[in-house]
Amino acid sequence: MAHGQVRVLLVDRVVGALAAAARVGRLAVRLATRTPMGPTDLYAALATAKFLAAHELIEQAAGAAEQTGDPEAEITDIRTPLWFGGITIHEETQR
Repeated sequence: MAHGQVRVLLVDRVVGALAAAARVGRLAVRLATRTPMGPTDLYAALATAKFLAAHELIEQAAGAAEQTGDPEAEITDIRTPLWFGGITIHEETQR
């Protein structure tokens, strides 16, 4: 391949990548503008969902601790899975 062909091929790939990014951006704008919710509504929904998921996780852990049949079983820490950010919801400090 000649040097000029490599440049044209590189420019062609860059233009193709920019066109693909523009299509994705256009789709994102379309989806964002079709919802009746505003940005603050979406943030509030996300925060509420995170809180409710954490509460459900605590309830599940408490249920699992009760099912062991061991009266001395304690929950030392509860964490969300990595695909939800790996956030520590509850951690008991060791004394």
